[in-house]
Amino acid sequence: MSEIPMRPSALKPVAALLVAVLLAFLGWWLPNRPVPLSNPFEGPIESVSFAPYRGDQSPLTGNYPSDKDIAAALDALAGKAQGVRLYTAREGMEQVPEMAKARGLKVFAGAWLGTVPRINQSEVAGLIDLANRYPDTIDRVIVGNEVLLRKDLSADQLIGFIRQVKAGVKQPVTYADVWEFWLMNPQVAQEVDFITVHILPYWEDNPLPIEQGNAHVDDILNQVHAAFPGKPVVIGEIGWPSHGRQREAAVAGRVELARFITEFLHKAKAEGIHYNVIEAFDQPWKSAQEGTVGANWGLFDADWKPKFDPRGPIVEEPRWLVGFAGAAVLAFLLLLSQRRRAAGMSFGRSLVAGAVLGLSAYAASRAGFEAWAYAYMPGPEAWAWVKAALCLGVAMALVSAMFRMLADDRRVAIGGWVAAAGDIVLTLAFALAFALGFLMVAGVTDNVLMPLLPETTIARLWPILPVDGRYRDFPTVYLGLAAVAPVIVALTAVLTGRDRLLDRLAFGRIFGSVERARPRGRSWFAAFAALAFLALAAATMIEDGPLNTQAWVWSLCLILFSLPFGARLAPR
Repeated sequence: MSEIPMRPSALKPVAALLVAVLLAFLGWWLPNRPVPLSNPFEGPIESVSFAPYRGDQSPLTGNYPSDKDIAAALDALAGKAQGVRLYTAREGMEQVPEMAKARGLKVFAGAWLGTVPRINQSEVAGLIDLANRYPDTIDRVIVGNEVLLRKDLSADQLIGFIRQVKAGVKQPVTYADVWEFWLMNPQVAQEVDFITVHILPYWEDNPLPIEQGNAHVDDILNQVHAAFPGKPVVIGEIGWPSHGRQREAAVAGRVELARFITEFLHKAKAEGIHYNVIEAFDQPWKSAQEGTVGANWGLFDADWKPKFDPRGPIVEEPRWLVGFAGAAVLAFLLLLSQRRRAAGMSFGRSLVAGAVLGLSAYAASRAGFEAWAYAYMPGPEAWAWVKAALCLGVAMALVSAMFRMLADDRRVAIGGWVAAAGDIVLTLAFALAFALGFLMVAGVTDNVLMPLLPETTIARLWPILPVDGRYRDFPTVYLGLAAVAPVIVALTAVLTGRDRLLDRLAFGRIFGSVERARPRGRSWFAAFAALAFLALAAATMIEDGPLNTQAWVWSLCLILFSLPFGARLAPR
């Protein structure tokens, strides 16, 4: 029922703003409270993967780190690591051994092998040259990285390169790959001096949570030792992502990274396991191939600042106050445009309006923060800001609609141009939700897409390409508000006695006029859209499994997106 209009009061807008700011603060503060490490670690790390790309530098575009960048990166690692692992003997990395020697760092040197014979020969020649020039700094060499996994070379071709390097250097020689490919290609193990395996629980076909990390390491090492008795085994890559999508029960996060790494470091120290952590620094360029999660495996962030102190405690997002400040400013600006309506509400309604204002400001600030902090290269960055702008548009339309309804403003339904703009923004959000929901479950694997397009093209167009869905973030942070906005508006319309639930919930009438006649011949589209969103929700859960909480939340959003189309089919 509609309430009796109250006398305007300046306290009601203040109360609404306080509620909004409080809710936004809780939204940012709760997930970012300091978390103590139960088992802090003291001492340097044995080795870390070293690729000092920053900003818009990328091997995909040939923009390599300068000597100054390399020196600064090595300085950042001094005292924190005993050595670094290189993946190429070219692209500026040939400068690393000399600089590492000056800083007392060992080098686990490598040659990158792929599908281009000329580059392969250049890599092998460069590796042999470096190993012979810096025998005291380069203590081990790697011939190829995950070549068999990518199917760039056959096992026999790889063995040929291994033999070539072994004949030219005095250091122990190995090849590095995911543990399964050693078991599938035992002939390669006979050619190397020691086996280098990659153990990444997050990327396993059956992803594992951090709580099972050390047990998984034991299991893999036992399998490899049993398959190749007497052969030394080194873990060439072990690590955890600090940001990005969840895979089944494997949650990407800074706290998870710190817990996983510190627990493993204790295990490695106690059991004498030789290892290399992937990786020293976040790699922004990888977002153009592997999404947000691929760029966030570093112990240092993209600005080369340590993500955590191994002695603890850990904060999930140290920059959260920036996000909260953005939410508070946005809440103030949105309230400023609605202050007269807020002043004319009852005190109870002003608190409800404040809650919606807080939700909208928080959602828009989260979207903007995600674009600012975790979108790196030009293509993904531009795309992220488009999605953030869309979220802001939904927030503005939702706040305007809610304040109008709660103030019993009945002019032109919920408001002329504001209603029109709101419906346009919401339509775009629905279309984007469907497209991204489809790409989440219908992407193709790397070995299908990569041969078809140049790497630079993939880097620029990645957001709209059907890449493997496991590299895509769930778009909830950008589109979650658009999913819940129709329900909030419809329920408020009912509670204020303004409209029937299904009339206001129907697609095309959420911010507009419920009296508008239904276009003829559109029922089939509404039915198709409703069923399509429900199908995407089901496919998401089948694809990602019941343990993935991010998948559950996104599936719920998809179900909510289906409701306005279902309401469109209801009789008037």
